[in-house]
Amino acid sequence: MSAGRDIVFVRHGETDWNRERRVQGSLGASINEAGREQARGLSRLLWEVPLQAVYSSELPRAVETASYVAGPHALGVVTDPRLNEIHHGDWEGMLESELPDLPLYLRWRDDPTSVTLPGGESLQAVHERAVAAMRDILARHQESEGLVAVVSHQVVLALLKCYLLDRPWSQLRRHALGVASYEILTAGEAFTPRP
Repeated sequence: MSAGRDIVFVRHGETDWNRERRVQGSLGASINEAGREQARGLSRLLWEVPLQAVYSSELPRAVETASYVAGPHALGVVTDPRLNEIHHGDWEGMLESELPDLPLYLRWRDDPTSVTLPGGESLQAVHERAVAAMRDILARHQESEGLVAVVSHQVVLALLKCYLLDRPWSQLRRHALGVASYEILTAGEAFTPRP
């Protein structure tokens, strides 16, 4: 039995909404010029990694970043809406300074398990769809053919990391990837916590 397989998790490049401190979630802009430069940097860092497939959320900031990652490998980008960022509900698109209850939002930022944003998607729902997506993705690709890259978002990737590392969701922020960064993690058989 295999000891596990490596997966490349990539967070998208910077958007104007990141810079403006807007609640981005399932909306948001494409990557900005800084984000494109970051994505070009990611493509240079990952060009020697033997990628066989690149998957992305359907959101423009992830798709555009994924296209840079896939380019040197002559791969297309396959999108999956289950990799989209958590839906932040009624507050999506608002500047943090405009939020009707900033303390609630800051509590959510500190520990997303402690509160739910108004009209927002639950962590449980995001976890379930993201893990299901990963199981389907890995079932399509043989480990011997190379690694799979998954380009997604802060909360989605942090939930997947917590799952693989068997960490509680209260540690979500500790396991979040920075904008335009990547990490290679090992998953067990059929995308289970690593052995």
